[in-house]
Amino acid sequence: MLKIKIHPIFFLYLIVLVLDNKFVYVFSTMLAIGIHEWAHYKTAYNYGYILDELSLMPYGAMIGGNTTFNEREGVRIAFAGPIANLSTCIILLACWWVFPATYSYTKTIFNSSIALGIFNLLPFFPLDGSKILLSIFNYSTKILNTLKGLGIVFSCLTGIAFLISFFYSANLNLGITSAILYVSAMTDSEKGCYKNICDNCHFIKNLSLPVEKRTLMIHYDLCIIRLLKHLSPDTETTFEIVDDSFKTIKIISEDELRKIAIKANLHTPIKEFLYP
Repeated sequence: MLKIKIHPIFFLYLIVLVLDNKFVYVFSTMLAIGIHEWAHYKTAYNYGYILDELSLMPYGAMIGGNTTFNEREGVRIAFAGPIANLSTCIILLACWWVFPATYSYTKTIFNSSIALGIFNLLPFFPLDGSKILLSIFNYSTKILNTLKGLGIVFSCLTGIAFLISFFYSANLNLGITSAILYVSAMTDSEKGCYKNICDNCHFIKNLSLPVEKRTLMIHYDLCIIRLLKHLSPDTETTFEIVDDSFKTIKIISEDELRKIAIKANLHTPIKEFLYP
């Protein structure tokens, strides 16, 4: 089940913006964060991971869990958020070119998206740039500590910039971001961002109640993840895999499905695993 947390400083940040009548900025920021996190989630889902915990921060959001990825998965999942934000900017630029009148209505969304996308590519823990490096270096403790150190240094520099801004025009964004980055760099772990969906499937049955045995007919082009969604704690399911003419190709048990799912990309058709 998805747990959504709002960091206290972020909640205070939103209240200050609302009281300052910056409703458009709040909307644009939340939209940019939503697009950013949806891209992370969708990319991770394609690799068979699910969202566990979402914590909203001024610089974006953090997704919690206890699973690390292999190099390819980790890099692509971490890149997905910034790429989505920058893609949003490209789309808005195209809209301005074709429909110039949309500029005044979307420029704040553009600014929020490009700021969030570029900022998250910086190699400071816990930003996406640091997660890309952690994936490349296989979650090395030494690399993690280095990135945390860089995150702390960067948060301090941001805090100094916030203090200097008081001599011109106080920049609340700098102060809030500095505080959040410092706390995150000091406390967050190197754990990955998602749990494998297999961890949440009901392979273990509730034997305190009757368990129904059933057989489902499944077309061999269906993805593995579609089969997993039919598992429940009060049923023992056997899957009869059939082709276009309803000819049975193979019958697999839940245990066989589990062994396939652990090793496979869950969006691969089940037919890929039916033949030796």
